[in-house]
Amino acid sequence: MLLNRKKTIIAGVVLLFVVLSGAAGLYWGGRLIGPPSYKTAVAFRPVTGFFNPKILPETVLIRNKEYLCGDLEKISEEKVPGELVGMDRKALVDKFPVALGWSVTFTNPDSIVLTAKTDELCPLHCQYRHLGLYHGLLAIYEGPLGYKGRVLRVEKIPLDSLKPDFRVKLEQAMDFENQAHTTVDRLRVELEFDCDETLNAALENLDEHS
Repeated sequence: MLLNRKKTIIAGVVLLFVVLSGAAGLYWGGRLIGPPSYKTAVAFRPVTGFFNPKILPETVLIRNKEYLCGDLEKISEEKVPGELVGMDRKALVDKFPVALGWSVTFTNPDSIVLTAKTDELCPLHCQYRHLGLYHGLLAIYEGPLGYKGRVLRVEKIPLDSLKPDFRVKLEQAMDFENQAHTTVDRLRVELEFDCDETLNAALENLDEHS
């Protein structure tokens, strides 16, 4: 009799444990899974103006100048003028188009960067000189190697009067963008000069290449 009673008590305890475990599993499982609408609202709550910011009265406008050599110069930094307030990036691009040399950076309402591109070299690189060719003659170009926009002087020295290895270097200088890194470094040492003084010193020793 006593033994049957103990078995009954044990069976009741086991059943209660199973019931409670199942209930706990359903509760915590529901918390982990959660209704889709609840999880979506927390994880993907939209941020007003994040994807399409508008210019505010306190937005800072930075104007840059980008030279032909890629160097940037900051021209000004000030509060945005009133005529731009309320514009988004599309309106800015329409007002400052790429076709006229503008670049617009506007990803948040704190600041705008307007960069105007120019076909001039920066004050440092416009002092550079390099040797090249012009209609088969030795020529001096403004700027570092790779920039052939302005011929400063043409020497009366034909290409075929120069040593073969020096001719090759001059031809490589005229196709500078397609040279290997090791060739680029060598050409800079031999054909590029940071001022007129170093250029003239090199020209005085040009006989060794003839």
